[in-house]
Amino acid sequence: MTPKLSGIDHCHLNVESITQAVDWYKKVLGFSVVEELAFWNEEGKGPLTLEDENATTRLALFEGDGRSKGIAFAATGEQFVMWLKHLEQHQVKTILADHGVTFSMYFKDNSGNSHEITSHDYNVIKAQLES
Repeated sequence: MTPKLSGIDHCHLNVESITQAVDWYKKVLGFSVVEELAFWNEEGKGPLTLEDENATTRLALFEGDGRSKGIAFAATGEQFVMWLKHLEQHQVKTILADHGVTFSMYFKDNSGNSHEITSHDYNVIKAQLES
């Protein structure tokens, strides 16, 4: 049985200039920087997370050329752990990342597109991984 997802957490976008992109997304779409995640952009190249006025849509901006990094699906802590097991059963290689406030797993589809499943239920996942 396939585990459930909670939705889409954010979409990755490659941009020519993070500063100019932030200005555009603020002025045109009303997005703002998610301050509690701004520390990830310490070198100014991303990721810098923006969200809309309703806090329902997020974008992760990366300064760079080429293909964007795909979709980051959202999951609860329990769903996240189930997805780790599910992808392993299907021999899908995952890379697990502990971001200190969230967990992410990165993987590729059969066409080589990169995707992510992320969860903000940090303590739930941390406890599961340590047991």
